Amino acid sequence: MANTLILLCAAAGSAGSVFAAIWHCRNRSRLAHLAGQQTSIAINRQLKQLLGKIQQHRGMVSGYLNGDASFKYKISALQAEIDREAEQIAASLQALPAHRAGFESIQSRWRALSPTVLHGTREQSFDNHCQLISAVLDLIRDIAERSQLHCDSACPFGFVEIVWHLLPDTAEAIGQTRAIGTGIAAAGRSLSTERIKLGYLLTRIRNAAERLESGIARTPSAMAGAEFRRSFGEVQQRIGSLVGDIEQQLLATERPEIDPAGFFANATQTLNGVFDLYDRAEAVANRELQTLLAGATRLGRQSLAALLLGLAIATAGIVPLAQ
Repeated sequence: MANTLILLCAAAGSAGSVFAAIWHCRNRSRLAHLAGQQTSIAINRQLKQLLGKIQQHRGMVSGYLNGDASFKYKISALQAEIDREAEQIAASLQALPAHRAGFESIQSRWRALSPTVLHGTREQSFDNHCQLISAVLDLIRDIAERSQLHCDSACPFGFVEIVWHLLPDTAEAIGQTRAIGTGIAAAGRSLSTERIKLGYLLTRIRNAAERLESGIARTPSAMAGAEFRRSFGEVQQRIGSLVGDIEQQLLATERPEIDPAGFFANATQTLNGVFDLYDRAEAVANRELQTLLAGATRLGRQSLAALLLGLAIATAGIVPLAQ
């Protein structure tokens, strides 16, 4: 009878240990997945900062190539900043080996562009910058998608779409507008092709702003609360003001009289507003991930305790049988 009870104890402990081990392994996988998502968000934050600097570089170079020499020394300083940030991102991407090749391609393009950019044509500069920026945008999207943030309730697909698709796309449309507009202001004249491009970009900006508004309206208030919506309203006003200025001061005449540095600063303020929304949304995603991580860590401790208890019960049943 005693041996039967001991056998039952050992069997129960062994079975409990198996189930607890499976539970613990799943919790460890969950923790690793969430930690990987945090890493992805952190690297995309660095890429967003790099994106803003390259966009700024494109606008300054446009002003310089159109005759405003005051941008020259600002460009040199900005290039040094971009070089440093690129090296930091390359180091961070050691944690995401699947994306290293993509960023190495971006670094190669930048190294080819930066030494020659002041000696090429305006059209070449603009096109090369846009291609480089497009590669950065693609990498941001790819990292967000592969991290599977939308698979967690913390970050619904619509929210992921806003943060890592719509906001960067809106920023890039404004960035291209800033570059072309600064060049026109510096030259004091505009070509028909430049006015056509500006008209297209203004339509793109309006469409992007409408998609943002629609996406934010569908986002749960827990993700996009009153403060976030208020900030978006301010950004909408800035975008509307910038679009109006461009239509009145750059598109209405072939020979605009507008200060290039002033236009650049105005467009930059609008662009910074979009990036501020990105930062706010990213902070929300991080906060939700922290909540999930805390829960997964707690379950991890519980599953480990259950595993140890099962092993102890199994051992208590097996040792007497061995004697």
